[in-house]
Amino acid sequence: MSNQQIKLGINTGLMLENLTIKQKIAVTLDPNSGANVIPIFNYVPYAKSGYRLIDEYLEVEDLKAVSWIYSVSPVEFPVFELEDTESKQLLTAINLEWKSPRIQLDIVCQIDGTLNWQRIAAYSLLNSDPYPYREYSLGNHALGNNSMLGLQVRNVGFGLLQNSVKGQDKVTTYANLTRFITIEKLVDTSVKIVNNITNIAATIVNANPNRKGLTFFNSSNIIVYIDSVSTVSSTSYLVKLKPGDYYEAPAPLYTGAYYGRTVSDSTAIDIREFM
Repeated sequence: MSNQQIKLGINTGLMLENLTIKQKIAVTLDPNSGANVIPIFNYVPYAKSGYRLIDEYLEVEDLKAVSWIYSVSPVEFPVFELEDTESKQLLTAINLEWKSPRIQLDIVCQIDGTLNWQRIAAYSLLNSDPYPYREYSLGNHALGNNSMLGLQVRNVGFGLLQNSVKGQDKVTTYANLTRFITIEKLVDTSVKIVNNITNIAATIVNANPNRKGLTFFNSSNIIVYIDSVSTVSSTSYLVKLKPGDYYEAPAPLYTGAYYGRTVSDSTAIDIREFM
């Protein structure tokens, strides 16, 4: 699902579009994964014909994992007595997680496309008797525009994910991926506007709702006055173009008509309209 919001570019007069795309992602690790780092999704930069990608910001939310572990000895979860203190229950749970036969799942992070994966979290994958699987909450992660999350199985003395007579070890992770995308509309048409500017104010550029950019270059030896109103004069104008001066219509881009005049004589200047 995507949600688009449009805003104007700055200085160039080109149009920027902001898109928000939400996706479900999932990846499964099994004995074939070995000790390799497996990215949580295959990132392909957003592309749209006629547009240039300006920025893409990624957020991973509600990352979860479900594990099926058969190759290590089963672990029975403790039953607490009513008189057991909260600290005793917590210590028992921690010892169960980290001192039992286990396979370790690491979350690793990569910055700027390097191969240097950094471990940022670790979880114990247990054979939780009598349940056939176990669920984990792996949190939310803002990736920005320069990082990636990966999953890696680590051998902590009990091996990696394996095939056993009781079943195949595997871990499936899934999450919501949000992509905040900024793209810029590319200009693919340029028109040279023929003009004749005299000492009587007149239209030199017609209104055009499809305009993406407009430039004026005074290649003559006469001063030219330009405005967006028809009353342009040497004392009231939007821009005064001396010989050799250049002007580019700013954002927010005006798509109406432009008017021009000189003080005396007539001339022509170089005008380019982009669509």
